[in-house]
Amino acid sequence: MQQKLQKILQEKFKLESFRDRQEEIVKSVVVGKDTIVFMPTWGWKSLTYQLPGLYLDGVVLVISPLISLMKDQVDKLNELWLKAELINSTIDTYAKQIILNELSKPKTDIKFLYIAPERLNSPEFVRIISRVNIALVAIDEAHCISQWWHDFRPSYMKINGFIDKLKENADFPIMALTATATKKVRKDIVDRLGLDDYNVFTAGFDRKNITIIVREISKKEEKIEKVAEILDKTPGVWIIYCASRKAVKEVYDDLIQNWIKAWIYTWAMTPENREIQQNDFMNDKLKVIVATNAFGMWIDKKDIRFVIHYNLPGSIENYYQEVWRAWRDGKKSFWIVIASFQDTKIQEFFIENTYPTKEEILQLYDFLYKWEKEWWGKWLPILKTQFTIASESGLSSDMKVWTGLKVLEKYWILRKWVNSGSLEEWFRWRWVTLIQEKRKHSNLLIDWSHQELLKTEAYYKLEQIKKLLFYPSCRKRFILDYFWDEEDLATLGDNCGTCDYCLERKNFDSMEIEDYVNISVFALVLDVVKNIDKKIWVVMMTKFLRWSKDTKLIEWNMHKRENFWALEDLTSELIQAVIEALISQDYLHKTDWRYPLLWITDTWRVAINKNEFLKDDNKELQHYIKLRLWSSTWKKKTKSPTSRKTWVGKVWTYKETHRLLIAWKTLKEISVEREVWLQTIEWHIVKLYELWELWLTDLMKFVKFSNLKSVKDVIINDLWWQVEPLKPIKEKVDKNISYFDIKVAIAMMGNKDL
Repeated sequence: MQQKLQKILQEKFKLESFRDRQEEIVKSVVVGKDTIVFMPTWGWKSLTYQLPGLYLDGVVLVISPLISLMKDQVDKLNELWLKAELINSTIDTYAKQIILNELSKPKTDIKFLYIAPERLNSPEFVRIISRVNIALVAIDEAHCISQWWHDFRPSYMKINGFIDKLKENADFPIMALTATATKKVRKDIVDRLGLDDYNVFTAGFDRKNITIIVREISKKEEKIEKVAEILDKTPGVWIIYCASRKAVKEVYDDLIQNWIKAWIYTWAMTPENREIQQNDFMNDKLKVIVATNAFGMWIDKKDIRFVIHYNLPGSIENYYQEVWRAWRDGKKSFWIVIASFQDTKIQEFFIENTYPTKEEILQLYDFLYKWEKEWWGKWLPILKTQFTIASESGLSSDMKVWTGLKVLEKYWILRKWVNSGSLEEWFRWRWVTLIQEKRKHSNLLIDWSHQELLKTEAYYKLEQIKKLLFYPSCRKRFILDYFWDEEDLATLGDNCGTCDYCLERKNFDSMEIEDYVNISVFALVLDVVKNIDKKIWVVMMTKFLRWSKDTKLIEWNMHKRENFWALEDLTSELIQAVIEALISQDYLHKTDWRYPLLWITDTWRVAINKNEFLKDDNKELQHYIKLRLWSSTWKKKTKSPTSRKTWVGKVWTYKETHRLLIAWKTLKEISVEREVWLQTIEWHIVKLYELWELWLTDLMKFVKFSNLKSVKDVIINDLWWQVEPLKPIKEKVDKNISYFDIKVAIAMMGNKDL
């Protein structure tokens, strides 16, 4: 077997040796074992089924959803004098019939047949292929089988039954291949193909010669400036991916204004113009392409050195599919992301339009059936564009129409391109045909709960790409773990050396970890989350803590709650970093929904009973904030004099502490009774004094004058009246002097009582 495989590799494919794990995969297939392959796009996955196809007797049937990729593969096989054909919507009826006639011959010359999954809907094709001697069936882009994949193809649901029918006449191995599949998707692939005894190969997701660089930039001007700077300093071929056609046009215009020659590629272009741009790019006439993700799915250009994501990708799967356009020759390349949390809104827009609500799908359903009387709509062709349907049905966008049609197709309510008679000659667009009689909404066999789960899954994936790009951790490790690449994970090491986090970590680790915020800030945030109890999402939490006139906060009476505006002197970025730090240390849990909520965890429940718990984790919490903010210095902002009215909610909570204080409760007892941290109560004491609600004589009961005098001396003589941040003061005073002493001293100096 070994010699024969090597001979085929060299003589038929003109290759001297296998790459990575190709040989293992090929041998698994030729011995008749069902095989699942998870390898990136670069890895010559096609060879792993093409070579076994030549080793085995019969026709290799390849099911693929990508028309252009099919054509590329067929052309390359024919160039190698290996007979390959394809059947999809791009070939006419006459050419299709010639292929089917050839397949019907007892000794057909066709060795490889590529088909779209929709071909399984044709009874004629299934009848003919059932009589053909099949060597193996390969399912490319196998993630489309999964119900969890965003581009799920309804026709893929027929593959399992189709294979069972083929196996009635002969036995053959099944292959499933994909470049992107999470653990959940992998399980779904196995279940939907009905595989029991199979081999799994996962490798190649860690490319040592690729460097991942993330720069979080929100301002458009700064983004363009960074792109122009990179393009100016680095020669090579570039792809700049944008999230929308509008962004593509904006980036293109800005590059032209900066005297950078660039070209555009989107689906809005005519097919002729897209082909011209693609060919020019492949022939090195174009060096910089600004594109949506429509560009590159079938690009096999070896010398792409740089891939820039100008906006946040929708998922790690999408990101990985797009960045693999670079590095195909194995030389050093760069994946660069210039995005920000603000880009989340773009992806949330896509999710909301990709997963319309039950009401919107039913609205589309009623519109499609409104042309006929009850029960008469079956086999009715709808000659309307998606844009027209959106306008006439009242749906907000043609994106929702497109997705709604896919949902109805998935549940066999309609089909595309099918008709029972002649159609109008003038209609040149895609049409849909209703294949089911009209039913009451309650009788529609649509799994609405599953549709909602798909939207939840999309938001989960969006949360994961945000964690990959914006959270301080090794990018490579996160990717390998996400794709379950245990082999590469085992050899990765503590520092991958090829992502910005690991490359810059040495500088961070050598820096002294300062307290960006006092430990009481962490305690306060935890108290707020506990008291609000899953009723507010992260963005609104930041607004609540910092102060905002957001109508939702007013509508929910949040401005009257305890601790409203408690962190008004911190930036939104710093508050966000504090929340993320608490999540990283398992004090808080954040959901993956469009508006993620914050929950307290068991760690918090332990911490509230042990006041020292946060102190033990303070170093890790501050370290996280330092990494999250990189090397930026976040300065506290002064209060707005026009915002004094928003103190109402906070004054109430201070007075509640004061009420317990005059009832002869100790600070510790008040902390326990109010179920808040001791540091929070100490902060209330300082604020009560500043608001003239607590007399100086009462304040002095909690501190020693000698400690206050020491703090004042340090501030005046050593720090030149610098009172922010508090850590430099703490480092210079006696270790027995607490942060509470320091705050009291500063407040008294402000009131000229010290």
